[in-house]
Parts: sequence; C-alpha cells; structure tokens
Amino acid sequence: MIERWYTIGSFTFPSSWGAVMASFILTFLLLFFWNKKASDWYSNSIFYFVLIWKLSVIIVDFQTVIDHPFTAVYFHGGRIGFWLGLIGALVYVSFKKRVDPTDLTIAWISTVVFYEFACHLLDGEILIGTIQLITNGFLFVFLLKKSKGPLQDKWAVQLVTVFTLLQLLFHSINEGFAYTTITWSYLMVMIYLIFFNRRRNYIE
Repeated sequence: MIERWYTIGSFTFPSSWGAVMASFILTFLLLFFWNKKASDWYSNSIFYFVLIWKLSVIIVDFQTVIDHPFTAVYFHGGRIGFWLGLIGALVYVSFKKRVDPTDLTIAWISTVVFYEFACHLLDGEILIGTIQLITNGFLFVFLLKKSKGPLQDKWAVQLVTVFTLLQLLFHSINEGFAYTTITWSYLMVMIYLIFFNRRRNYIE
C-alpha cells in the first residue's frame, strides 16, 4: 500500500498523520458526550503524546535544532518520538487517579477503530475500510454494552485481546503480516491495558 500525501495551505502531511489526528478528535467527541470525565484525561494524554512527539526532535537531532531552532516547530522525533510520546501518555494515565480500566479500554479501542477507518479512507481503500469499520464496530458496541455489567473488567480484558488480534489479522490480510510501528503499538497497549486492569483489581 502506497501512502498518500495531502496539502492544506502550506502544510503537507501523509495520510497516516491525518488518520491519527482524526481518530483523536473523533474519540474525544465520543467520550465527551458519553463520559465527560473520560474525555478530560483522554485529551490530556493526547496533549502529552503530541508534545513529547514534537519536542523529541531535540533528542533525535539535537545539533540541527541548535543550528536551526525552528526545526522543533516544523519537525518531530519520528519513530523514536512516537514511542516516547506513547510511553509518556501511558505513564500519565498510570498516575492519573480515578481512571476506570474499562473507560480506558473503550477510549483505546475507539481511537484504533477511527484510525483504521480514516487511514483506509485517506488512502482510497473505501471497501476495505468499510468492512473493517463494520467488524470493529460490532466489537466496540458489544464492549459498550458490557461496560455497565458486573463483569465489566473481565469483558474489557477479553475484548481488548480479541480486538488487537483482529487488527493484526486485518493488517496481515491487507499488507502481509509485518511488525510495524502500528502493530507493535497495538500489542504494547494491549499488554498495558491487561496489566492496568489487573493492578486495579489487586488494589481493590
């Protein structure tokens, strides 16, 4: 799959960036109308992710930033910056009080659902994106229904595992299986959510 590039004014960006931003905005709106408290910590975690990702260029290419300070405005830390931003966001959530594991799972799955759909649309893969959206949508709606039940934490762990494996299956069908930044981040967050949920249960 060849990634497409888009231009808005003087700003040029790849489809993956557009999909990431779209997923953040759509997930925030969903959480805002569904659970405003969740939208608060979600928006903060996204802010830290973007801030660390952008400023990580100072670490990745320190000399260039020293020679040309505006580099920090126009560039980012690339793959290393992405991982630092993701870790920073997860650390923030870990130390944030009263973050419900099920709400966190819903926020993550929602972000991935919107990202995958937006990415396919921006790359012109409308049919594949629609099929994946419908499949992911069923799991997401099922999770929303189970999130209010007595076994919500158990369902959250099981569904995030099934959901992650399903995304890996979609990626292997569409592009041939490969460990990319996206697939590794899906696996990493899945493991994080499982331990986050078990830690809450242990504390209780």
